[in-house]
Amino acid sequence: MNPLRILAAIYAVLFAIVTSLNYIPGLADAQGRTFGLFELDIFDDVLHAASGAWAALAAWWSIRATIIFFRVFGTL
Repeated sequence: MNPLRILAAIYAVLFAIVTSLNYIPGLADAQGRTFGLFELDIFDDVLHAASGAWAALAAWWSIRATIIFFRVFGTL
């Protein structure tokens, strides 16, 4: 497997982890900030989940799709 496709798969896993952080008990403080630093709401979760799904699909699909993902994602 190409190293870029592996990197995109790693990005997908990391985005899945970031998406789930809000829903793990004990990681949010009384104000609802994750690790006491980040205020993540449902819109942030949807953005992270969509980015992770895009990375996973690009890694699965082809090297060309992976390159397009990194170019567009990197620009954004």
